Amino acid sequence: MNVFSDLVERLRTLLHRDREDRELDEELRFHVEMDAAQYRRAGASDTDAHRSSILALGGVERVKEEVRDARGTRLLADCLSDFSYAVRALRRNPGFAAVGILTLAVGIGGTTAVFSAVDAVLLKPLPYQEPGQLVRLYESYGKHFPEDGRGFVTPVYFLEYRSRVSSFAATAAILTYNESGADIGSGADVQRIRLLAVSADYFDVIRVHPATGRAFNRDEETGAHVVILSHALWQRQFRGDPAVIGRALTMSGVPHTVAGVMPDGFTDPIAGVVDAWVPADLTPGKDPGETSDHYISVVARLRPQIPIVRAQAELDVLDAMLTKQYSVTAGAKRSRLFPLKEDIVGGSSRALEIMLGAVVLVLVLVCVNMASLLLVRGTERAREFALRSALGAERRRLVRQMLIESLTLAIAGDVAGLIVARVAMSAIVTLGSGSIPRLATLTLNPRLLLFSLAIASLSAIAFGLSPALRAARTEPSDVLRENSRSATGGVAQLRLRDWLVVSQVALAFVLLVGAGLLIASFERLRSIDLGVKPGEAFVFEIHLPTARYDSTKRAQFFETFATQLATLGGVRATGAVSRLPATGAYHQWWVTALSGPLANTKDSGNDAEQRIVSGNYFMAAGIPLLEGRLFDAYDDASAPDRVLVSKSFAKRFFPGVPAVGQRLHTGDDRRPASEVIGVVGDVAIDAEGKPDIYVYHAHAQYAADRNWALTQLVRVNGSIDRAESDARRVLRALDPELVMFKPMTLADAIGRGEAQRVFTLRLLVSFALVALAVAALGLFGVLSYGVRLRAREFGIRMALGAEAGAIQWMVLRRGIAVAAMGTALGLVGTLALSRMMATMVFHVSPLDPVVLIEATVFMMVVAGIASYLPARRATIVDVREALQ
Repeated sequence: MNVFSDLVERLRTLLHRDREDRELDEELRFHVEMDAAQYRRAGASDTDAHRSSILALGGVERVKEEVRDARGTRLLADCLSDFSYAVRALRRNPGFAAVGILTLAVGIGGTTAVFSAVDAVLLKPLPYQEPGQLVRLYESYGKHFPEDGRGFVTPVYFLEYRSRVSSFAATAAILTYNESGADIGSGADVQRIRLLAVSADYFDVIRVHPATGRAFNRDEETGAHVVILSHALWQRQFRGDPAVIGRALTMSGVPHTVAGVMPDGFTDPIAGVVDAWVPADLTPGKDPGETSDHYISVVARLRPQIPIVRAQAELDVLDAMLTKQYSVTAGAKRSRLFPLKEDIVGGSSRALEIMLGAVVLVLVLVCVNMASLLLVRGTERAREFALRSALGAERRRLVRQMLIESLTLAIAGDVAGLIVARVAMSAIVTLGSGSIPRLATLTLNPRLLLFSLAIASLSAIAFGLSPALRAARTEPSDVLRENSRSATGGVAQLRLRDWLVVSQVALAFVLLVGAGLLIASFERLRSIDLGVKPGEAFVFEIHLPTARYDSTKRAQFFETFATQLATLGGVRATGAVSRLPATGAYHQWWVTALSGPLANTKDSGNDAEQRIVSGNYFMAAGIPLLEGRLFDAYDDASAPDRVLVSKSFAKRFFPGVPAVGQRLHTGDDRRPASEVIGVVGDVAIDAEGKPDIYVYHAHAQYAADRNWALTQLVRVNGSIDRAESDARRVLRALDPELVMFKPMTLADAIGRGEAQRVFTLRLLVSFALVALAVAALGLFGVLSYGVRLRAREFGIRMALGAEAGAIQWMVLRRGIAVAAMGTALGLVGTLALSRMMATMVFHVSPLDPVVLIEATVFMMVVAGIASYLPARRATIVDVREALQ
């Protein structure tokens, strides 16, 4: 009653003020006319009388201006009063305010964060001059390379491309076959930095040159000891000294002359964050025409106005010439060009597209939820609007007050949305680090933020104003009638609110099914036998500097290190390998069977994965020995070449006969034939369990081939953290200048290949849970308000003898019916989106019946819980209070 008394008093004050304004205007005009008449009676001319009238009217206008100023002041005061009233109204209903603000925050924050990620990765052009001219070049040789034809390039062919392709303004080589680095510092300050070896024209291709100093020249494409520093390393190592050019930086024991420093904020388009660049070694080997050693990446810049199809046509002609010139017999050679941005983004586009679709669904869900909540709240306040209108309140004042209340709710939701956006962006960068390219450049996009603010705020304002506008068009007597049906908004509004909740449930169901499919896919991946045992093991890399370790010292170091690690408490086995299983292809060499059924036949050769191992690697990795023996101390540099092969390799090269004792040739023709001394279990080439054939070499026999960067694998009983600490202590004792690089569990190392799928899974599950919560809140809110508005009806029913269970069933039945309709509609939406999900799942159908049934049951359980609370509340209504 106090609220309505206050409203009545304010309305009377406004009416009184309007009446005063009209009386003041009439009185001033009366005095003007009287003054003009007096001038005429005194003999003044009509001109003087008219001038007098004008002067008087000028006074009237000044007075009216003062009145208008007073009215503007009153309008501002009224708006401030309405704002205060809106705050009080929201405080009186904290549940509605909290749900509304939280819903807006989720919609605005989540949409802005994901839209910004999509913009940073997919939409925003590369931050270099004329980025559309940048292309990536790959080679393919039929079955020897992946099906999409993106293979590495040989140095011989790169030099041909650089000198003979006229469509390229500049061409550069980048050594990305494996990540390279160097150790700098000494003692406790030693650290490993990331290096990228590039050819001299690399900085001309990307059109970013050192801010200080110079780039490389072609005379230095021999692995010259010069280096270009990143701005961060320059600051960290030389404290930003401008006189750094020409000074020496010792990397892995070798002094390198600083040639230049890159600009602040520069990020390498190929490798991302790089600490320093060194010249690539393009020196021809013993065979200058060697065309089988593929390890170079090629990036080029097209000449202006040259389309990529024209450059591709020129490459096709050159490929045919090079195939004849170098007598390529391993299949038809083909070079392929791809836009650099498309190549960098790669397969991450589909993951981001799914995230974008999910967040759009969440945004629509938020808007629908706000619509249903505000419509129900407006229906509840219909009697209030009618009563205020009957007491003389102007309709425009009611509309203005509701507009301010909706704006207040929208502003609070916007502020909370900014906080959610910041948190969500940090989470996206953390989760997607290493799996989504260019994600490190993610920033809050103001255009997308304004779009999200506008969509969510307009939704709140539009649906918040609709009850007041409807009340302004409705006769108060129609609403003030004591009729339950009109008090709840009528059948049409009940159906509208039900359909809004139906749409919420449908949208939430689509996201729930998507999350369920990814979870099922992830479980299938985890159940695949990769051939190794990832549990209770950790890995790390050790890089031995060539300046201090020759081939003999390298072999001795790894054997000594493995022996000392094996003596630590809790360590079961330790060994090392050149590339961990299930982490992708690495060294593929042509292998030829020199004995057995396939010897001297067309099927005697094939590509096979090659791995260099040390210590008790197979026991540490959990790979079983099936035939023969493992490497031992006698398999050193002085012994004949001996190898181990995988089970699938033995079946492929030596069908029907024992593999042990057979002879084969691997890799370099200058190496002698190798004898198979054992067969071990198969391991997967990637985290999806794709099989491949393997050949294993003892590091003691292959240490002179190159300085292999071996990954150490330690299997423990007990705490991995303690074993890692003990391993650091052993490493410092052997050589304090070495770095334990990238320590992690074996499970994490293998799982990095599926990081993008895990990233998508986590975000989609998060969105599904948010959508489910929003849908449940929407259903709960609509049913709760419905129970509140029908309290009188329920009171009458119970007074007439209705059972409490019957009343509860009425409410539950409506909630479950609405949820069932939404689920059915969601099934249709899931069917429409099944093709998109097919690319992100593994060994799971996009319409997997188990997932659909589980999602349906889960949705109905949540709907039942959301409906039960209002249903229970309907039966605890005080009958006497409800009937008053």
